[in-house]
Amino acid sequence: MNKHTVISSGNAHRPSVFRQPDSVMYADNCRELQAAAARGEVELHAWTRGSYPGQSLGDRLPGICTVGYWDARHTQNWGLGRHCNEGFKIAYLARGNLNLIVDEQTYDLEQGQFIVIRPWQLHSIGNPVVDASRLLWLILDGGLRRPSEPWQWPNWMVFSRREAQALGELLTQNSQPVWDGGTDLSRAFEAVPSILLSRTPEDGETRLKVAINTIMLSLIDRMTEQAPKIDPDLSTSQHTVAIFLRRLAFALGEDWTLESMAEECGLSRTRFSEYCKRLTNMSPRQYLQHLRLEEASRLLKTPGRRSITEIAFSCGFNSSQYFSNAFRKRYGHAPNELGYDPIRSAL
Repeated sequence: MNKHTVISSGNAHRPSVFRQPDSVMYADNCRELQAAAARGEVELHAWTRGSYPGQSLGDRLPGICTVGYWDARHTQNWGLGRHCNEGFKIAYLARGNLNLIVDEQTYDLEQGQFIVIRPWQLHSIGNPVVDASRLLWLILDGGLRRPSEPWQWPNWMVFSRREAQALGELLTQNSQPVWDGGTDLSRAFEAVPSILLSRTPEDGETRLKVAINTIMLSLIDRMTEQAPKIDPDLSTSQHTVAIFLRRLAFALGEDWTLESMAEECGLSRTRFSEYCKRLTNMSPRQYLQHLRLEEASRLLKTPGRRSITEIAFSCGFNSSQYFSNAFRKRYGHAPNELGYDPIRSAL
């Protein structure tokens, strides 16, 4: 994963989890795909915006981050590492097999299946090996980064109000990533490559709009037919906080405050604190310190580790002395009493 970054909020810099692309969980993982395409290992075609590889969409197809496909003709040693996207990733595996990991759960994606990955779901594809495969995809930015936010569908989509509501529930009140495809969905996705190969974004925009609408309508049908479990609790503010708290373990070095944590979840400090207490039985500051001490303890037990001071700062402590006192209070002994070389372990 790339180095963590922060975004500007007014005159202050604060860490981010749910906002993209400067999220602490956002990885510029397309570089591996681009490199494989440059080596001739993968045929890659896409129309995109932002940092995604492909031909620029410009101001066309608002709401689409990328739409495209790859053809990997043989097994190769690369993959899309763990990351989140700023939209819903919907991808269909037309040929081959791929390894998929979503929120630490491993799946064997098979030919004819499709995936739906929410913006808050950490996932990797084929990492570290991509098998021979043909993957078609689109990433749709529906205007939400947190599961509790409302949808903002692009105005060129043709859903009825009922269909939009049904699809919104299927996407946000269900966390299942892998689904069985079908003839209609396959046909809808396979309309995309011919447009990308024979048209430009200037003269192919209308055709691609039709193709994507067809994909999304087929998606509603296929997901509904498989009778997914709908859980309204998955689109609540409490679930947003639960995701944030899980993600926090990957961003311990950031300068978190109660205000920035609450803002990241779109909540007041009071509401955020209430949910955190309900989920962890700790206040936000207590839980953050708990995670930092757990990580520091793990790092201190790692062979060939860094100095205690370096570990303290990497875990978000502002001083080695404060870290030492907090560590002793938590574990009953100083950080340098773990059996390592006392010279290397000295503060």
